Amino acid sequence: MPRIKIAYGAHNQQFGHLYVPDTADGPVPVVMQVHGGFWSSQYSLILGTAFAVELARSGVAVWNIEYRRLGAGGGWPEMSADVKAAYDAIPGIVAEASEVEFDLTQVRLLGHSAGGHLAVWLAGENDLFTRPERVVAQAAALDLASAAERGRRISYIEDLFGVPFESDPDLYRTASPQHRLPIGVPVVCVTGSDDMQVPAKVSARYVTAAQAAGDPAVSRVVEGEGHDAFLSPTTQSWRVSRELVLNEDPLAPITSD
Repeated sequence: MPRIKIAYGAHNQQFGHLYVPDTADGPVPVVMQVHGGFWSSQYSLILGTAFAVELARSGVAVWNIEYRRLGAGGGWPEMSADVKAAYDAIPGIVAEASEVEFDLTQVRLLGHSAGGHLAVWLAGENDLFTRPERVVAQAAALDLASAAERGRRISYIEDLFGVPFESDPDLYRTASPQHRLPIGVPVVCVTGSDDMQVPAKVSARYVTAAQAAGDPAVSRVVEGEGHDAFLSPTTQSWRVSRELVLNEDPLAPITSD
């Protein structure tokens, strides 16, 4: 499937790949995809290419974005600015590059791991061109502050913020989705029961807190699969994620178990 590379900023990491359906009867939903990888330059948007292609073949436009990462021009200030800029580019330069019309009432966010953190954080921002219709958060890092509040130091989170928690606790909390509730956007957390990097309990705690705050949120646990299962088209995690992105009602029970 053809992809269109679009720069949404001047830095060489501020770009994305757009995939659109071959044909469409009318305006199509738009999915902005945010890849994971510990917020590190060791990983790139190529992680999301295969899933983006499958979604586009299923009838939605997919904007698979890159962003400034640790070791590639960015810490938290740059990353957060980039995901917002990439999102706000959708009705402008991204839509203009597409031969298929976008339905801007159906803009969805999808993120895996660190990208899931960025997607849910983004959904909580109020100054976007439109609030996203939903977020599908795959094995997402949704709580960046609670461990530090208990005195535990996590090196890759400290790398993200550039300072330890005690130096700027508000920075950690304002970047942590669990500490920003409610956001008023439906969030579906899908995670594997065997995930060792971001255990399923992280998503479960987020969903419990979100529901208590009045947010529409649900959790889907895929038995027997781990963190990287979302990157393989042979897995249940892949199939469940696809359905959650494409379903008319993302909070409805899934049928692909």
